[in-house]
Amino acid sequence: MELTNGLKVLLVSDSTTDKSAAALDVNAGHLMDPWDLPGTAHFCEHMLFLGTDKYPSENEYSKFISAHAGTTNAYTAADHTNYHFDVKPDQLEGALDRFVQFFLAPQFTESATEREVCAVDSEHSNNLKNDGWRKLQVERFLSKPGHDYGKFGTGNKKTLLEDAREKGIEPREALLKFHKQWYSSNIMSLCIVGKESLDEMESYLGTLGFDAIENKNVKPKEWHENPYGDEQLRNRFISAHLLGHEGKGSLLSELKRLGWVSSLSAGDSPIARGMNVFDIHVDLSVEGLNHTEDIVGLVFNYIGLLKRTGALAWVQEELAELGELKFRFLDKENPMSLATKVSSELKRVPFEDILSWRYLLPEFKPGLLSVIPPPPPLPDFISTFRSNYGDRRYANPSEYVLYGGCEEVFRSGRKYRRAETVHPALHLPDKNEYIPTKFDLKPREAVKSEHPRVIYDDVWCRIWFKQDDEYKLPKMVTKVNDAVIDVPVVLLYVTPLICLRLQDALTEETYNAELAGLKCELELGTFGTNMKVSGRRSSGKCFHGTLKIPDPLRFEVLFDAIKRALENFAHSQPYTLSQHYVQLLLSDKFWSKEQLLAVCKDMNVHDVEAFGKEMFRAFHVELFVHGNATEEVTIDELYVELSSRPLFRNEYSPLREHAVENGGAYVYRHFQHTHEVSCVEVLYQAGVQATRENALVELLVQILREPAFNQLRTVEQLGYIVWTGSRLNAGTLGLQFIVQGPKTPDHVLERIEAFIEKMRADLVTMSDEEFEKQKTGLITRLLEKPKTLGGRFRRFWNEIDCRQYDFDRSEFVGDALYSRITIALFLRVIIF
Repeated sequence: MELTNGLKVLLVSDSTTDKSAAALDVNAGHLMDPWDLPGTAHFCEHMLFLGTDKYPSENEYSKFISAHAGTTNAYTAADHTNYHFDVKPDQLEGALDRFVQFFLAPQFTESATEREVCAVDSEHSNNLKNDGWRKLQVERFLSKPGHDYGKFGTGNKKTLLEDAREKGIEPREALLKFHKQWYSSNIMSLCIVGKESLDEMESYLGTLGFDAIENKNVKPKEWHENPYGDEQLRNRFISAHLLGHEGKGSLLSELKRLGWVSSLSAGDSPIARGMNVFDIHVDLSVEGLNHTEDIVGLVFNYIGLLKRTGALAWVQEELAELGELKFRFLDKENPMSLATKVSSELKRVPFEDILSWRYLLPEFKPGLLSVIPPPPPLPDFISTFRSNYGDRRYANPSEYVLYGGCEEVFRSGRKYRRAETVHPALHLPDKNEYIPTKFDLKPREAVKSEHPRVIYDDVWCRIWFKQDDEYKLPKMVTKVNDAVIDVPVVLLYVTPLICLRLQDALTEETYNAELAGLKCELELGTFGTNMKVSGRRSSGKCFHGTLKIPDPLRFEVLFDAIKRALENFAHSQPYTLSQHYVQLLLSDKFWSKEQLLAVCKDMNVHDVEAFGKEMFRAFHVELFVHGNATEEVTIDELYVELSSRPLFRNEYSPLREHAVENGGAYVYRHFQHTHEVSCVEVLYQAGVQATRENALVELLVQILREPAFNQLRTVEQLGYIVWTGSRLNAGTLGLQFIVQGPKTPDHVLERIEAFIEKMRADLVTMSDEEFEKQKTGLITRLLEKPKTLGGRFRRFWNEIDCRQYDFDRSEFVGDALYSRITIALFLRVIIF
């Protein structure tokens, strides 16, 4: 519906939902920032969380949502800003009442403005050495002078506070002005998902004041001039499908054969209203860096192939069929994800198409590909810049460091504007033979089982099975874990390499199957290697016989990709490094990236082959099948007798964690050179996992998370990243705090400990009413049902993978939670 003030609203009534949600999208993003105040839209997004006239407390909104099993977030994009939350269903009205005040009467207090600019600055600091953000800044940096796309959207303390005041601009007044100018109901879209009837939710719009948001008759800004001075590529559906194809004859297939790339993706990338780019992203091998001109030439060879081919009715029909299948068997979405997505799309998609437009293709138009325009003036080729941390080449007001190589890439690119000659290795993909035609559900079991059960068990193999009686879709998920004999550090390196090798070898054969909804994945698991097959087909046999050994050149590319990933790990975000080193310090069997790198530098293809055979000389397979399947067919299709011997019982490798003695406290310091921020991770071990202890730790997290965020980030501004949670590892559990920001680690650690001391006292004096509210919030969160078959599968598999098999763990949480005194004593026990 559209309210009298122009606000577009989509209401979703779901009587079975265990979470309600809402999202409001404003058609104003960072491209609307004043040129003299970069980051205004993003800063405004931050500030709206920090108090309104009706609810002046800075953390009232987040405190209410957190206490009722909910989460909140927001993001600022180029031409819009989105605010969203989810909450326990019976608290939707209260959450909406607090939410709508963002758009009616925000406070923008002076004190909060001074503090929150530090959070924006910390967020920007986290992005400075991130390659994705650096690439984006290169694209903005190279846009036309004066075009809005060149604006620095994140902002930082310098642009929002220091430079602003030098120009005579008061930040708070600028925020009020921006909100008043752009936060208009006629360019807003709202989506609410709730348990209530549509009529009841519609009544909220009036009683809570959504219809009172001011309509300033703002005209949404559009950009009809391309940032780089040429028309963007518009034929996105077919072009993205063909250019990004991974099967035989594809662009990627040829580039992989030459040993120049590890991956390729292609697709439409909307920037803002009126601006769109078609992006072809290629991840290069080391050798590929020496062939950027040749790679650009091959890209245009393939574009020329598409232009010469002209009308391709069968491709359009195939994509339309795949889209219809996805839409027909669409999984139920998470309420907050649905609300966020829909609210952001209502500004450009009619109500009647809002649920289907992503999947259902428009009518086929002959000659669509023949009108592909010439490429733009090639700023996109900056994507091939070398990602390193060497000498500075360019600098700009956003503080991102931009590196050399730009001019050379541009000059080489111009040679290929019309390089559309025929290339013998490139051709269109074959028709997809994996598109399913049967969608019947398998016969239902006479007796339903609530949890997975073992249907086959011998020395070689254990098969777990659970027929889906909840989602009732023609989909199935199978996961295989092969626990191998206890392995040295060398084999720990070889395992992911073998997984990558097998996955890569399967790509050409299985890509069409993946497009049709049948996916095969390989990964390193807790006790060995995991293979997961999921989709709209009940058999994994379609992959049998397809495996081929990659040639030595391709193997070297994969080998190099693993080595580079190990080398680049040192440049990861500090919070990623901190979690790695905590795992390294406490785990019984775990190796650092430095150790793995030292091992791999002296290895070759023959070593990997030999170690691979050694690794699988003895193992045990554990499988789990969940979905549209039957017990009999599962056993018949999945059991394979192996030539290797089974593992002996005493060869199993249980994962363990070193116990920190009572009263013990250890500090590990690691220096990283890449990022100008630090991270502190504090872990309090709470013992071995058990129903009572797990429940108590989760309740502590429920109680502490919002106050920790409010105190450590909002009030003290210790950093942009403030996280409180539980840590489950190798059968143990703990309480974990992570803070990343510009402050010194010693200061942050001191403030975390001061916060915990304060919370010890607060827990003792907490009212029974508040305690019951937190307890109910936790139970609601833990008993929330997975929205998809895949989500349910993951919950079951986690128990199988860690070999605890406690499938109804969450159902007994309420019985394990006692009084606030119990929680306070438990906190004192684990924190000494």
